[in-house]
Amino acid sequence: MSALSTPRPDGGESSDSHWLQAFREVLKSTDVDDDTDFFEGGGHSLMIPKLLLCYESLSGWRAPVSLVFEFPSPRELEAESAVLQGSR
Repeated sequence: MSALSTPRPDGGESSDSHWLQAFREVLKSTDVDDDTDFFEGGGHSLMIPKLLLCYESLSGWRAPVSLVFEFPSPRELEAESAVLQGSR
């Protein structure tokens, strides 16, 4: 099982990214997918610190606030986070 995977009840693996897990936690919805826009999914600017804190607790990396405004979906955030973390 990879670090980004979580076990499913059927014994398989889910490829839920840390960003996707954080979106689901903060937006309080399991209907969120990799392409859900944070703001269209019910999020707003005052929820971003909670989203970033949740993501940091899952990943160990603190993302800048501006990232969510520039890349509002889990898929986009995961890709950009990988680029930024690789440049450290």
